[in-house]
Amino acid sequence: MGFTTESQSGIITVSSAAISACSQQEAKHIVPGQKVKGSGEENIVMKGNGPKNTLIVMWLCVLLLTVMAGGTTAFAEDQELLKRLPGQWIFTDEVQEEGEEARREDLAFLTLEEDGKSSLRCNRKNGEYAYTCEGEWSFELVPDGMDRLTLVFTSTDDPSQSGSEYSVICEYNVYSESWVENDTEHTYLIFEDGECSGLCPFEDLYESNNVALHKEKGPNMRVINCKSFVSLRKTRSTSSGRLEKVPLGALVLAFPEYGEEKGFIYCVYHDKSGYILSEYLESVEETP
Repeated sequence: MGFTTESQSGIITVSSAAISACSQQEAKHIVPGQKVKGSGEENIVMKGNGPKNTLIVMWLCVLLLTVMAGGTTAFAEDQELLKRLPGQWIFTDEVQEEGEEARREDLAFLTLEEDGKSSLRCNRKNGEYAYTCEGEWSFELVPDGMDRLTLVFTSTDDPSQSGSEYSVICEYNVYSESWVENDTEHTYLIFEDGECSGLCPFEDLYESNNVALHKEKGPNMRVINCKSFVSLRKTRSTSSGRLEKVPLGALVLAFPEYGEEKGFIYCVYHDKSGYILSEYLESVEETP
């Protein structure tokens, strides 16, 4: 038996073995106030003896393990963000012309290639084409803080920059928000506290470098090689419970980039998420 507690990253379960290992300190009859080593640090033992002190030590262990587990989960989320980065991101903002109602319009298109190249095409708020910047991008995982996205633009067709050597380096703190609705994954990439050596295109055209870009991923694989349906399962096992029967020819939102384990691919169908054997799936052009 163990303890179960909640953190911002989800429910954390601590086994009785872990608690027992922590509480062994109490069994040694340590003098109150004595320094003892634990988890790579020195800890002061609280005053008190008997079951009460044991319980305090146990709960301190639970708290420590919860924090450690939360950090691991956060780093896993960073890894998922890194997988999502390649592709085209769109900046949408409110546009209002004189005498017309406000509307939202796609203004900038940031493309991050898997080989590290990048391009940013920008339109003005009146709908006219502004300019395109091209260069490279890099991403730094920061387990205990905000991840960093760096855009290095080395060329542009901006007329105001013609005849000069163009170089703009923009560094942003970034994080993402993602959810699935109607079998489509919606992801937002939020830029915060950008620092640029040169004029940031976002600040130049849209008056701020704190922006949110988005992209959508629709159904991208089709069910094949079955008589009538395949099973969307809870885990990566043919003995796992079936969540849904997915008909032959149906389109699913699949995530092969998350890795294929035991022959299964993580998929979403009718907003239910689970696993389908890869032999029953083929790639298709994504649908919006």
